[in-house]
Amino acid sequence: MMRGGSSPSHLMSAATPSKSILLIDDDDLIAGSLRQVLLSASCDVDVAVDSATARAMMADRGYDIVMVDPYLTGGVHKDGCDLIKGIQMQQPAANVIVLTGYSSPELARSAADGKIAALLTKPQSVPFLSQFLVGMPLASIEPTIKGQTL
Repeated sequence: MMRGGSSPSHLMSAATPSKSILLIDDDDLIAGSLRQVLLSASCDVDVAVDSATARAMMADRGYDIVMVDPYLTGGVHKDGCDLIKGIQMQQPAANVIVLTGYSSPELARSAADGKIAALLTKPQSVPFLSQFLVGMPLASIEPTIKGQTL
């Protein structure tokens, strides 16, 4: 579990609000690299490598954006959709971004229904993901699948 941004929130400029982002992915290379890039962009970033840690982190604080790979190692596909539903219950104001190598009709329906802000398929580059997250408005956005507005 990795927590926190690069500077205290009271030192952040009012002109550049810090986005609070939770990355839920068991791929240490992607999550760690993306975290470093987002920290350099003045985002407040936490990383969870499993669903239990993610749930505990979400119970502890609110996030503007939650990016999740719903099919964490060892998880069953059904558990991935349960994880997304849990995120939506614990973080109703957060933009939920799904990043996965295993899309499903249920995930596509969730994107089309506006239940998730975006559905991105792996692989995606760290620069693309960081630009996508940094550029995302704090309020809800139009749902997308693979970067295309529905």
